Amino acid sequence: MKTQNLINLVKATTLSLGIFFASCSNESVDDIPEETGESTKLVNKYFKGDLIQVEDLGNGTLKWGDILFDEAQLSDKKIQFDALAAPNQGIDAKLGLASRVRKWSNNTIVYILDNSLSSRQREVTFDAMDEWINKTNIRFKERTNESSYVTIRNSGRNCNCASASLGVQGSRGTINMGVRTGIGVMTHEIGHTLGYLHEQNRSDRDQFVDIFPENIQDGAISQFRVDNNSVNPGRFDVASIMIYSSFTFSKNGQPVMLEKDGSRIPFRSTLSAGDIAGTNQLYPSDTGGGDTCEGVDEWVSGQQYNVGDRVTYQGFLYERDFSGWNRILECDTPVIEDICEGISEWSRNGSYSVGDQVTYQGFLYELQSNRRWSNLGRCGN
Repeated sequence: MKTQNLINLVKATTLSLGIFFASCSNESVDDIPEETGESTKLVNKYFKGDLIQVEDLGNGTLKWGDILFDEAQLSDKKIQFDALAAPNQGIDAKLGLASRVRKWSNNTIVYILDNSLSSRQREVTFDAMDEWINKTNIRFKERTNESSYVTIRNSGRNCNCASASLGVQGSRGTINMGVRTGIGVMTHEIGHTLGYLHEQNRSDRDQFVDIFPENIQDGAISQFRVDNNSVNPGRFDVASIMIYSSFTFSKNGQPVMLEKDGSRIPFRSTLSAGDIAGTNQLYPSDTGGGDTCEGVDEWVSGQQYNVGDRVTYQGFLYERDFSGWNRILECDTPVIEDICEGISEWSRNGSYSVGDQVTYQGFLYELQSNRRWSNLGRCGN
């Protein structure tokens, strides 16, 4: 998230709202995350066209620092992403739904509190939620029968650390809390669940901070990569909740990142002004229009769109997400039933034929003759 950067870095498929926070981010600057690399098996994957090193957890989940990817969000080969593509562009079937990072519908994170959580962890969770609720348009709802939700669990690790799924991941979304996880760390992890990466990954970061690769732990260097696919014309936000401290992932007690004037970057525990403005840009308040095409402009070829922008295209209403367009509904057609009723969830191991339909992270897809999935609209409530 970010100051005015976050607002703009939201542009088109920009996930680069954030920064990386280590797999064991700590609120104390003197508390250094444990080593990564020697005992951790890392594999190379592509995310948004760039190569990163992730830990394969063996259950369809891949871990990059404190970010948890569904394996369908990554790919084994480089995919060129076209930020200006028309709304009806499909997704390559043989690559699953690679690189898709989704917002939460209706500005609302749906969650389950696992029985493993201690009373303290529950209190920290609600305090972190309040930070977002009191300052942004984000809301939270305990799950009843929603198909997409995040489960908040106790990882059992005796640390002020946590990890979180990136964006909506259907029923697979997770936030894993350490025994000593504090409010700042939990607020940061909710940022990942909203779809935000880390601030130091922004393509303009070298104008504001210096990175010291010689001090970074083995296996963690890819967490400081520059995301060249993002459009972030705004100002870099060194105060963002999503930024690393100067010592996150240090291997020798020396800083891994400093401001240009040599100042240390402390751990952040509250949302910055940029975080607030950026979140409200990405998750705008309801303007009263609801799910309707009325008053929504037609998509314009070559125009840059921000996350959350809506357009009409070939008779349908679309909304811009972090990495593509989501079809919301057909214009002038009232939604009276759940289009996903009776349709099975997409499976990474499934074999599909042209015309097959699946649900994925709250949307209905159909496999086209060109072997690409077409988004047919959002599932009903």
